[in-house]
Amino acid sequence: MAAIELMPDGIEKRVRDLSSFLVQRLEALGYQKYGIEKDDLLQEIHIKIWKACNNGREIQYFNAYVKKIINSVFVDEINRIHRENEKLQLSGLLVNDDCVCGGPVVPAGERMTDMLLASVERLRASRQLVMKLRLEGFTVEEIAQMNGWSYDKTCAIFSRGLRDLKRQLGKKGVQYED
Repeated sequence: MAAIELMPDGIEKRVRDLSSFLVQRLEALGYQKYGIEKDDLLQEIHIKIWKACNNGREIQYFNAYVKKIINSVFVDEINRIHRENEKLQLSGLLVNDDCVCGGPVVPAGERMTDMLLASVERLRASRQLVMKLRLEGFTVEEIAQMNGWSYDKTCAIFSRGLRDLKRQLGKKGVQYED
C-alpha cells in the first residue's frame, strides 16, 4: 500500500485559512438544496488545489483560481446529479417533480441548458473561454486578469461571444429579450 502524500505546509496552511471562505461560497451556491454532502465537495476542492499547487505551476491569482475550482467542483457535481436523474427518468424510476435536480422533470427533447452549452461549444475558442468563465460566475475583470488580457479586449470578446450565442440560440427558436 502506497504512502499518502500530504500537502506541503504552505499549501496546507493556505487551504486551512480558506476553509471558512470555501464553506461560505458553497453555501452561497446552495449546495444543500441538491442534497450534496459539504465534506465531499470540500475534499474534492482540496484535492484540486493540492494538484494545482503541486504541478510546479505558479498560480498568479490564487483567490480567483480557488473561486474557479469551487465553481467547477460544484458544477461538476450538479451535472453528475442531472445525469443520474436523467438515467433514472429514462428508465422510468423517477416520475415525481421533487427530483434532486431542483425542478420539474423535463419532457424528452433538448433542454435549454443543453442548447446553451452546445451553442457555447460552437463558439470561437477565445469567445468560448470567456463565455464559459462568465457562466461560471467570473466577472469580466477577473477573466481579463486570468488570461493576461486588457479589460477592453475581454469586454469585446464577451460582447461578440454573447452576440454569436444569441444568434445560434435564435436559429434554434429560442426567443429572448434584451
